[in-house]
Amino acid sequence: MIKKYFLFVFLLIVASGTQFVLPQAYLEEVRACRLLEQGQAEEALKLVESKLKRYPRNYDCLLYKGLALYFLGDQEEAFKVLEKVEFETEKLAKAGGTLEAGKRLQAFSQEDMYLAQRGGVVFTKKRKGLLKYALGILDKRKKDYKRARKHLEEALKAEYLPDEARRQLCLINCFLKDYKEGEKIIQPLLASAQKEATVSFLKAYLDYYLGRQKEARKSLEELADHFLLARKDLACLLYNDKQYQESLAIWESLVEENPKDIYAQRNRARCYFYLGEKEKAQQIFDDLGLKLKVEKYSPPTIPLILEDLFPQPRFDFLCDIRK
Repeated sequence: MIKKYFLFVFLLIVASGTQFVLPQAYLEEVRACRLLEQGQAEEALKLVESKLKRYPRNYDCLLYKGLALYFLGDQEEAFKVLEKVEFETEKLAKAGGTLEAGKRLQAFSQEDMYLAQRGGVVFTKKRKGLLKYALGILDKRKKDYKRARKHLEEALKAEYLPDEARRQLCLINCFLKDYKEGEKIIQPLLASAQKEATVSFLKAYLDYYLGRQKEARKSLEELADHFLLARKDLACLLYNDKQYQESLAIWESLVEENPKDIYAQRNRARCYFYLGEKEKAQQIFDDLGLKLKVEKYSPPTIPLILEDLFPQPRFDFLCDIRK
């Protein structure tokens, strides 16, 4: 009985929407998408908000609204909008052919239903991937790395920008200290003939924490001349190997380039301490305003440094209506 009801409602709405032509029905979404591609997030937002007044259940419009807000810097509001899209579309998908789905379909406008049949409302695989990817990026900004991993894994499963999703996901696994999973994720990127420096750095970082210090050192040495973070981590690695003179040389050069680099100053002092120059080390601590004894604040090992290597994530807004 429920299935018959659902079928009747579905056919009724489809029949009532047959006069729509897809390009016309989807015009504002495509225009908003193109505006996002051109970096005109404010204009895109105005466009989708205008349409949402007429079609508040158009989840494609809500998706682009969330993205526009993200690029305008309103991350909290972007997160709320995109979470709503995720919740509503997943709820609708789970409802399937139930009575609840029939009732929800009745509430759809003709245009909403027409788009739903043709890949709108975030039902297509890649469009769902865009949603999950955007949420993963916002999770990362919030430092909610476990949730970020979940969303980025879903984006990767949907085959949305697989290389970019892998970069972000590998970084997230490093933040979570799940190095084995990070190594598994990064493997396809290592096969590329034009391997990026950031990917090579992540591989070195993983090598170090997976016990392959020699490989890590070799990679960091190759990157050090043109990758600042690799220089710092090479200095950390040398310090941990008790090669204090070599480590000191790097910290000294970093301080010379940037005297305000407190981390470099502090580790420079630690190297002096282990090289037997306690007074010089303590003086550096005092100059930094650290009211601590250098011997109590110089651990035998220090962690390698990891930062957000991809602060400006790449996006494919999927402006092709067939996606």
